[in-house]
Amino acid sequence: MLDAAVALIARQGSSRTTLSEIGERSGYTHGLVSHRFGSKDALVRALVHKLQADFAKSIEPALEGTKGFKALKLVCESYLRAAAEKERLAMYALIGEALGPVPEIRPDLAKADENFRRRIEGQIAEGIRAGEIRAGVDPHAQAALIVATLRGLVIQRQLNPDSFKLDTVIRDMIRNLECAMKPVGGIS
Repeated sequence: MLDAAVALIARQGSSRTTLSEIGERSGYTHGLVSHRFGSKDALVRALVHKLQADFAKSIEPALEGTKGFKALKLVCESYLRAAAEKERLAMYALIGEALGPVPEIRPDLAKADENFRRRIEGQIAEGIRAGEIRAGVDPHAQAALIVATLRGLVIQRQLNPDSFKLDTVIRDMIRNLECAMKPVGGIS
């Protein structure tokens, strides 16, 4: 059901997607979808959690045994490489709707955004403890800047897949992170 919701929301947004359409696309009845989730709002909340968990699961193998600055670079690269996936389009459709016609989903998306920032903050803090990142770096501020950069780049890429060369932008974003955070003399 959630996979059907992802596909429909990526195509037409949540405000124009009905529980009946989700049921039809997933091979179930509208009643079963309603029974499973209780409401469309609850389905959207479950979908936000699924999308966030799916992204985290998709990068777990690359992050295994990796911490600090190296983990931060991997998360940034993985996030940008996932930009073309339909699941990301659904998440961005939901973000747009939360800011506009469907404000009731804003708290769930704000929580997902906070979780992402906190994960980035944790990687920065690990990097500071390991001496890979300068002690004076503010993890909270840098996490906000990184998430904003990633989200902005994904929006550009979804609006126009040819807007920039992905590999070049990833390389330069990593260089920018190194310049902003690495101890003096620590840029590779």
